[in-house]
Amino acid sequence: MKKIKIALAVVVALFISGCGSKIPFKAQEPLADAALVYVYVIESKGDIESASYQSYSIRINGKRVGERLKAGEYTTLDIKPNPAKLSATKDQIVEKSLDLDLKAGETYYLKIRDNLERGAFAFEQVSKDVGAKEITTTGVAGTMIEDIDNTLTELVGTGKTQESQVVETRKTAAPAPTPVSKVDELEKAYKLKEKGALSDEEFNTLKSQIISK
Repeated sequence: MKKIKIALAVVVALFISGCGSKIPFKAQEPLADAALVYVYVIESKGDIESASYQSYSIRINGKRVGERLKAGEYTTLDIKPNPAKLSATKDQIVEKSLDLDLKAGETYYLKIRDNLERGAFAFEQVSKDVGAKEITTTGVAGTMIEDIDNTLTELVGTGKTQESQVVETRKTAAPAPTPVSKVDELEKAYKLKEKGALSDEEFNTLKSQIISK
């Protein structure tokens, strides 16, 4: 029975990995008036079957933000420069929290380590050197390419000032649109940024909107 369970877990893992790919990690610069916080889950070296089902929700001062994180995924948060409590909740049951005194223009790395003794996990702040190295092996949290979400059809920028850029997404009533995943939306936004159509601030705003859907 154990061999059958392991074999099924391997098949599931292979199926998931073959369904699509996530956008690889891309370093960002913090906004002048916010702290940039990376939260990531390192790949588990434990039971592959249990690891495939484990996920984490992230909260700031008790309010949930962003996508649920799984092994090998990361998310970015632009947070006001104030003391804040960030927490990670495993499978909506076990919660670990960190109290941080966030500073504007600073970057923070928060790591989740799973499959510790008796199924426990750790949620900890790590140094910039360690975090910057480990997070490069992760991808953007969210659905695979085949997962259906919204279609990014138009970008609208307003207020052409350095202090404020507003980016909105709109959906048109085109007949039978082809669904596009969050990964595709983020890729389109990143290409627009590379072409100079979006500023760094516009890209960060749009990225946050896409991830938080």
